[in-house]
Amino acid sequence: MPDVVLITGCSNGGIGAALARCFLNKGYIVYATARSLKALSDLDHPNVRKLVLDVTSQESVAAAVEQVYGETEGIDILISNAGFSHVGTLLDTPYEEGAKVMETNFFGFVRLVKHIVPRMGKRGKGTVVAIGSILGELATPFQGFYNASKAALHSYTETLRMECTHINVKVVLVSPGSIKSNICANSHYTLPDDSLFKALEKQIRFILFQSQSEEFGVMDTDSFAKTVVSKVSSTSPPQYITLGGFTRIWGWLKWLPRTTAEALLWKIHLKEPKSEPKSGH
Repeated sequence: MPDVVLITGCSNGGIGAALARCFLNKGYIVYATARSLKALSDLDHPNVRKLVLDVTSQESVAAAVEQVYGETEGIDILISNAGFSHVGTLLDTPYEEGAKVMETNFFGFVRLVKHIVPRMGKRGKGTVVAIGSILGELATPFQGFYNASKAALHSYTETLRMECTHINVKVVLVSPGSIKSNICANSHYTLPDDSLFKALEKQIRFILFQSQSEEFGVMDTDSFAKTVVSKVSSTSPPQYITLGGFTRIWGWLKWLPRTTAEALLWKIHLKEPKSEPKSGH
């Protein structure tokens, strides 16, 4: 039987869908998931299995995983890609909105790990891939909860990798920069009329589209997917992968003193954008 991969967040036009297509082209059985089957309509292949999976729901995760294990010998590769993007200042973001970001981007991965990795450990094989972000390594203004969710994801993934060496399960952290996707359409934006940051509204709104702009070297989704799939499907996958727009500059910023890097990032984000770039999709 071909190897089996489970991928979360495979909605049309996104990174997950591109990853699914690459795995299908390599002969895998792909369990592509999203919160609705309608969102998976672009995936059409004999080896694709479409499932409804909401990573914020313990019951949904458990049901989807049980179905996969009931139909196969086990999951060989898990790709945790489902994500929730939010733009807004920390002071203006309601607690409930911030919690939703953390529930999706961080605890969603934790739920998947709890249900799948012990079974991988019992088989003595498997690869877990977490899709993080360069913003989990160095924070930027106006995306505080997204930054925090990815930073938590990175730390959890690195700890998981060390612990999983004992059970022969490989863990890979992917830290993308700007990748063309449907993220703009799914982003949430918070800036109330009485905000103390109202004077910076143009700069804050620009963040919604920034990652999709040519100015920031946005990477083609399919190119990103091909590289990631090639690396994580190898017998010895790397522990860490970073690629996409802005990653080279990010690498340089991370080597600077923290105060210097933060000052530069704040100065960059204070600039008023010339125009609102178009999204990738």
